[in-house]
Amino acid sequence: MAIKDIYTTMRQYFDDLLNTRGLRDKEVSIKAEPHDAAAYPDLRGKEVKLTARFDGVAGECFTCYPGDFSGPLSQIAALDLENDPAERSLYAAALNAVMNRYELADDCLSCDGDEKSQCAEHIAKQFVKNNGKVNVLLTGWQPYMAEALAARFPLRILDLDKANVGKTAFGVTIEDGLEAYSDATRWAEVILCTGSSLSNGTFYDYVRLAKDVQFYGTSIAGAARVLGLRRVCPFGKNE
Repeated sequence: MAIKDIYTTMRQYFDDLLNTRGLRDKEVSIKAEPHDAAAYPDLRGKEVKLTARFDGVAGECFTCYPGDFSGPLSQIAALDLENDPAERSLYAAALNAVMNRYELADDCLSCDGDEKSQCAEHIAKQFVKNNGKVNVLLTGWQPYMAEALAARFPLRILDLDKANVGKTAFGVTIEDGLEAYSDATRWAEVILCTGSSLSNGTFYDYVRLAKDVQFYGTSIAGAARVLGLRRVCPFGKNE
């Protein structure tokens, strides 16, 4: 599926949802909020968390394109998914909130405290159970995930934040997500990709691979359900 087709599918789903439930004039508010940057770094640098609130229910998107919004869902539906990562981030947060409200997506809100490390341990153990000792690629510098995976697998880590590239953690050197992409994805047998890649558009680089690609985190909760993507978020929450 081409990237244009992916965005068309997302847009058609959201439009149908708004039309079927009569939601186009309903209000949604989205705020950029601080978060634990050490626990939730983005594939393309420093992030904020966008929290969308709709009808008493929330949805999230982690992004390095901060922005606030308040208005009808019809305006969200008209945002530019293809070309504007800031608008795509708002769209993802609102989509997650609306799908959360109607129980159409699971685990739309982040886990807290010790659950972050427990999540990483859970995912790593499931990878061992399901795959054995395989080459694992982690996209996005996520320290809890990196620690849990490095203890069990041959691991490579890609990141696009220049401040992280070249650093070594848990015996693994973080590589440039652009320069090392081709070699690292050929090497990998399983890829664990941050759902935040939806906000900056790099998720398509992984969706199109003929590999075992799994996304983690809340940003891609709704889109993963719409697009049929594999997603792991064992400690995520729904209001």
